[in-house]
Amino acid sequence: MAPITSYAEGSDPVYDSMTLRSESMSDYMIKANRYYGHILSDTSSPESKRVLSMGAVYLTSGETLPEKFTVYLGKIKLFAYSLSKRKWIVIDSQPYPSGIRVYTLPWKNSKSKKCNSITYTDSYAKVDLTADEMKNCVLHFWGKTASIDKSDYLFYACGFEFWTDEAAAGKFTATSGIDTKNASGSQTVTQLYSSRGLTTQTYKRIQWGHTVPNDVYSKYKTSTLNALFENGQLEPGLYTGTEPKGTVPVDPYMKKTKLNDVITGKSTLKLKWKKVKSVIDGYEIQFSTNKKFRNKVGSIFIDKPNAMAKKFKHIKYGKKFYVRIRTYKNVGRQKVYSKWSKKVGGKLKK
Repeated sequence: MAPITSYAEGSDPVYDSMTLRSESMSDYMIKANRYYGHILSDTSSPESKRVLSMGAVYLTSGETLPEKFTVYLGKIKLFAYSLSKRKWIVIDSQPYPSGIRVYTLPWKNSKSKKCNSITYTDSYAKVDLTADEMKNCVLHFWGKTASIDKSDYLFYACGFEFWTDEAAAGKFTATSGIDTKNASGSQTVTQLYSSRGLTTQTYKRIQWGHTVPNDVYSKYKTSTLNALFENGQLEPGLYTGTEPKGTVPVDPYMKKTKLNDVITGKSTLKLKWKKVKSVIDGYEIQFSTNKKFRNKVGSIFIDKPNAMAKKFKHIKYGKKFYVRIRTYKNVGRQKVYSKWSKKVGGKLKK
């Protein structure tokens, strides 16, 4: 029978994972200054096509490896915040990690070996380990990769269950992370975050981590992940990467603007647009000689939310052009956009 779940110290374990100090740390974590959780990167790299939830169990600094001990690993889930659905969704869910191996430290060695003894049940994996097996090593595990929908997924989070027998209780530290992978899932591109460390106990705990900046944590209802971890099912109709999609996050509910006037002169162009009353950080203006904006496209960003006009000089003579505008807001490390305004066509005066 699985032990009763115990949350972390605060009232919201998801929030705590990136804000509270680590309960314990390994020697490696101390060298890496991982006293708190850190957002490390994003999914903007063109090579980042998939995401993978992962976890690790280290020997806590100053502790001695037990001769024999057992680590239990329960369900592991990967989440994304969907802009189109305006909620968190489950993009990978496993009853226990899909892969479990022992890695030699430091991580840059990339050397790993199979665990000598793993027993699987319907709801967890039981990993029996020895001091010899874990000397200068870390227990590393992961779920399954999920496709990145860059046009819709804004933030990511991961949670997994863990506990140990009495021999290992209080002696090890668990952490979580999310890696981005290439299209095949075989190569790591970036690590999105590293969580704080939680101490292993004989009762079940949930280790969390996420990429949501503190100042927008409440806005995106990130605390709902606690319930979604317990009861949420894999989102139906998930993006699989097989269909062409955009590569920038667009919020369909974000206030958009419209072009009020397009004034042309000799090699000059002046645009006027409607000011947006809601909170934004700026505008993106896009122009092209192609009516459908499929090629020969240029963009300029206006980082002044109160701006209502922009003048362009030294434009090529006699060219027919099309222009459109949209608003954006900075969220964490990336921009979130509104839908485009209707395009307006024009031609420079001779």
